[in-house]
Amino acid sequence: MGLKKGDLIRLKRTGEMATVMRGEYTARFIDDQDEEMIAHGMGAMAGTYGAAVDICNLATGRFRRKVKVSYATMEVVSLA
Repeated sequence: MGLKKGDLIRLKRTGEMATVMRGEYTARFIDDQDEEMIAHGMGAMAGTYGAAVDICNLATGRFRRKVKVSYATMEVVSLA
């Protein structure tokens, strides 16, 4: 996908529009199972890595960091 700053996306779950404020970067995502691993001293092995972007919702102005890039949850409307 290769999202970059300025791209316009639509969040499929809500239909809301957002603009990408920071292009794709690699981020570590932690879920409940990973929290348990961390609690038992295996934090170095916890989590998964994937592409993330920072976005700003156009309707509300809400800024969100580290949004996982997924074709199932977002679609590109316009490229910058």
